[in-house]
Amino acid sequence: MEPVLTDGRLGARPDPGLVAHVNAVELADEVAAAAEYVRVDLAHVLMLTRQGVFDRAHGRSLARALLRLLDDDPARVLAGDPARGTIALQLERYLEERCGPAGLDIQRARSRIDQKATGVRLANRAALLPVLTGLVDLGRVLLAAADDHDDVLAPGYTHLQHAQPTTLGHYFNAHYWVVSRNLARVRQLYERLNECPLGGAAHSGTSWPIDREATAAHLGFARPVRNARDAGLSAMDTGAELAATLGLVLSGAARCASDLYYWSSSEVGLVRPAASLCGTSSMMPQKRNPIVLERIRGLAGEAAGWGAAQLGVLHFATSTDADQGYVHNRLPGYCRETAGALGLLGQVVRTLEVDVERLARSAGRQWSTASALADDLVRAHGLSFRAAHDVVARFVAAHEATGEPDGTVWPDLAEGPLREYPAARLAELLDPRAFVESRDSPGGTATVRRKELAAEAAHDFEVHRSAVEAITESVAGAEARLLRAARALAEEPPA
Repeated sequence: MEPVLTDGRLGARPDPGLVAHVNAVELADEVAAAAEYVRVDLAHVLMLTRQGVFDRAHGRSLARALLRLLDDDPARVLAGDPARGTIALQLERYLEERCGPAGLDIQRARSRIDQKATGVRLANRAALLPVLTGLVDLGRVLLAAADDHDDVLAPGYTHLQHAQPTTLGHYFNAHYWVVSRNLARVRQLYERLNECPLGGAAHSGTSWPIDREATAAHLGFARPVRNARDAGLSAMDTGAELAATLGLVLSGAARCASDLYYWSSSEVGLVRPAASLCGTSSMMPQKRNPIVLERIRGLAGEAAGWGAAQLGVLHFATSTDADQGYVHNRLPGYCRETAGALGLLGQVVRTLEVDVERLARSAGRQWSTASALADDLVRAHGLSFRAAHDVVARFVAAHEATGEPDGTVWPDLAEGPLREYPAARLAELLDPRAFVESRDSPGGTATVRRKELAAEAAHDFEVHRSAVEAITESVAGAEARLLRAARALAEEPPA
């Protein structure tokens, strides 16, 4: 019977329930990030060899075996018997088989705790990069849509009722700024995530002469986690921050998706997602269902619980990281789902079918420009805004009481100073295009302001794009340097 780690201290084989519901669960999650754990071992071997903790022959043997494992399928190879334990012990056994007793020394100068924390961070970092690039791609699409539909009149809603007209370009520009805020959040999160726990050991550091800066650099981290205890047991709060940030990212995407979902309903019919992004009914052949928008909305609702799951284990005593491990291992999956949703929304916006005429008609419906009448009463007649508001509200209510079609204006239904307005003046003030152009305060819908917003957003986008590009290049460069250094060690001739 194969020996396991618990034999020496406990003198008992792992219970089948423990194997099935503890070891196997954790191992399955870790194996999904097997390549990251192999790179952790490579960095550890390189550092220990350079520091003289391993002699060159020892380091060379381990580097060769680990590189061979990377070239193979590490997830398949390391998905061993869960009775043996988690991925640290699977790697140890693999190295023993390839290198003999020297393979069992891979754990020198570290603990499973800092090894696990480093593997988790590498996996989370790798999974977070597509979220960053997905946000950049979505931002690019939204800015292009804002430019394409810059002056397309569109209704604005509050409480799902017509409020004031806007343009579709102004609308998409607004959603770009949601993406920009989420890019800033994810970049800040990435900076905190991009610290290396390796070398913290159990929580007190180690007596071996390690170089934590070197292992951090090998793995592309900006720096080590400073405090050895924080490295393994305390800095796991990055998982809760990551989950909460993904929830905000999806919430922003879902707000745009929800608008498009409503606008694409057969009752409203202002826009329509491309056919390739829709589904149909198994029974009703006429159906064209915007299922990608439903997916985004549903995922955003689910993501509200992701942060809660992470926070739920952070309040426990910090004498273990094991309880946190079972929820942290879900984070790469959350990242993949988020990146997928961002890609779906970008594709919807990029291929959206827009009914320009129907949008323009809707923009002026339901007295959406009535506040322009109130503003003019204040300017021309000196009324307080509240008094002007009341005059216009009565004017609208009087029209509604007549049952006249929406858009019909009867000057003789006016009260007070509004009775002095000729029909031509009322039509001018109530025109949706004129209304949009009159909103010329900073950030408003007037053409000059839309141009300013477009220029500001384009500059902001370039700042984010270049920063994300630098992050991805840094990670790729560090991985390439790690592999070059490992191959150089592995290919050294024996002394």
